[in-house]
Amino acid sequence: YDPGLRCFVFPGYLLGPLMEDYVSILGIQVRDQIPFHVTRAEPDVLGISRALYLSLETVKEGLKEKGRLPGFHLSFLEANAKEHAAMGNWRTVCALIVVSIYGIVLFPNQKNFVDHNAIRLFMQRNPIPTLIGDVYYSVHNRNEKRRGGLVRCCSQLLFRWFMGYLPSRGAFVQIDPSVKWSFRLMGLRADDISWTHNGLAGRDFICSCGSLPNVPLVGVQGCINYNPMLLRRQMGFAMEVPPLGREIQESFYFPIDGNQAKLRQVLDEWRDIQRKGKVPYGKVNCQYFPLFEDWLRKRIEATFLPFPGGDLGCPMIEGPSSSVSMEEFLEMKRARDQLLTEKAELERGVARFQAANQEIKVKMEDQDKRHALEAKRFEMDTAYYGKISQALASSNRDHDITKEKLFRASKVIEDEKRRQIMVRDQRDDKVRSLIAEWEAKLQVKESEKLKIIAERDHYMAERDHYFRQMKIHQKEVGRLQQENTELRFA
Repeated sequence: YDPGLRCFVFPGYLLGPLMEDYVSILGIQVRDQIPFHVTRAEPDVLGISRALYLSLETVKEGLKEKGRLPGFHLSFLEANAKEHAAMGNWRTVCALIVVSIYGIVLFPNQKNFVDHNAIRLFMQRNPIPTLIGDVYYSVHNRNEKRRGGLVRCCSQLLFRWFMGYLPSRGAFVQIDPSVKWSFRLMGLRADDISWTHNGLAGRDFICSCGSLPNVPLVGVQGCINYNPMLLRRQMGFAMEVPPLGREIQESFYFPIDGNQAKLRQVLDEWRDIQRKGKVPYGKVNCQYFPLFEDWLRKRIEATFLPFPGGDLGCPMIEGPSSSVSMEEFLEMKRARDQLLTEKAELERGVARFQAANQEIKVKMEDQDKRHALEAKRFEMDTAYYGKISQALASSNRDHDITKEKLFRASKVIEDEKRRQIMVRDQRDDKVRSLIAEWEAKLQVKESEKLKIIAERDHYMAERDHYFRQMKIHQKEVGRLQQENTELRFA
């Protein structure tokens, strides 16, 4: 695992879980919405009741706390599923089974306990981003802290994803079981990988969100970005040139607890989901071009990725210790590194040789089986033709039954159509009457408005006439005052 690239690195190619891979496995599409995130809110009892088709009293009674999280014990869900199955409430049974799968398989936390987070994920119906987020955050966390142990994600789903890309027949499958998996995998080359096994070749995929050059993932434990641009070969598109520096930079990596501001920033980026496919990457071509291969080879050399098979043991030599010069030490180190490289290459060559031998053996066994099958085929064909006549008779009976069912269904559909037309006509009549009523009210309002406008215009005209008369009187008074002054002085 390369923490900088956020994917698994093999000699000559890259692999990493894409959201589209999990969509292909689970058959659940990624919704264009803000993904699930952990909150401290109390359980929505009413929402849980509606999602599981259980009464409020049953939900309140069943909610317990384990590991500081509320949820349901698996025994409670099983008991209710059996009870509703006996009553024939299969919708409730299916909901209880699915929420159990969410809590026990997809998002495990406490043993035999479906916690509040798994219930909310079930209600949101958008688990794929959270599943991928759990994988990358857990793997990255284990790698960063240099500690082993189980990754905290749906390991069954991760295994199913990984096995989908490996050869399903031939020498790789029939290889000697004593060979370690690490050596078997290192013996594979890019041409051995089943790049388009999931039928996604050429389709659009989520490549970035918002202003980021990559995709920020929100898991149950923490947030981390991953780089789908490096994995587009899994979608059937060629990798022609090395990625830009900003395309593989670390955008986010932090735990959920105590980082609510960063979490809100990540969630805001999900408001703009960006997908790419044949535009701009062109037609399907599952290849690496030389420029990208050179970049990948240099990346492996620069990061000193510890591919299996390259670690020679260094036995302790008893006796008095002696010092060596730096030149001798460096020369010994170079010789040791060369031996490590040669040993790794020899081990990979042995694995390839064993795979080739096993493939030849499998081909010979296949030829023997084909000869035996040819002898049985004639007998099988004879029996097959006899069954065909029986199947035709059975098919005719099924056809008659289906025809009768279709006739009854068409009659029901016609009745429903007539009822819908009647309802539509009644609704249209009501709408027309409401429109007429509102038009009458509108006309009354319009006439009142015109009357008010006329009164306003009349008032404005009288006011203007009054002001004009005042100006005339003022001028007359001024003239008389002037004449009076002149007479007084005269």
